[in-house]
Amino acid sequence: MVVLKAGRTSMGARAASSHTGALAGNDKIYEDVFRQSGVIRARSLRDLLDFARGIPLLATPKGNNVVIITGAGGSGVLLSDACVDNGLSLMAMPPDLDAAFRKFIPPFGAAGNPIDITGGEPPTTYQNTVRLGLEDARIHALILGYWHTIITPPMVFARLMVEVVEQMKAKGIVKPVVASLAGDVEVEEAAEYLYQHGIPAYAYSTEIPVAVLGAKYQWARGAGLIPAV
Repeated sequence: MVVLKAGRTSMGARAASSHTGALAGNDKIYEDVFRQSGVIRARSLRDLLDFARGIPLLATPKGNNVVIITGAGGSGVLLSDACVDNGLSLMAMPPDLDAAFRKFIPPFGAAGNPIDITGGEPPTTYQNTVRLGLEDARIHALILGYWHTIITPPMVFARLMVEVVEQMKAKGIVKPVVASLAGDVEVEEAAEYLYQHGIPAYAYSTEIPVAVLGAKYQWARGAGLIPAV
């Protein structure tokens, strides 16, 4: 259940009470009740629509370890900030897993978390790193950051990600995956393709896909399926 409640602030509550007193009240009480009940709270109409569209596509996470794989360092930073804003826990990369990722990325890239494969890498680098992220049981969710490059055009990225996710699903490996795409208008088509194939993806935003994943986590914690962080 996703709820958009008006009157979060004192000014909003005052405006609400001028229409119907039933909508006014102490917002902290609503916040606590929603959290205890496992209700996902949307902060805006846009959130309400994005949550309703994206959450049903996402598999239920089995733990709190989130990993970012990105083709641009700036994207990784923005996605990291969004993770903090949405209560997500970025996984501390174990040495063996760090070494495994480094086999696929250039020396001037960055393992750790976020994993920056850099914008100059071919499609196979996305393929290999995302496959590794799905295969390793210590990783519970993936956030993909794509920036438009000539080497890996948007639809090449989208089709490849769907292919990898479906290959893993055929092996019984299912994890929540969201994607942020930046570039020209071609990323809109790629984002829609990803969505139609079960991966919530959003063009021109690093915040929305992470908020959708955060909402799924909020529900899973409220339902007692994974521990709080």
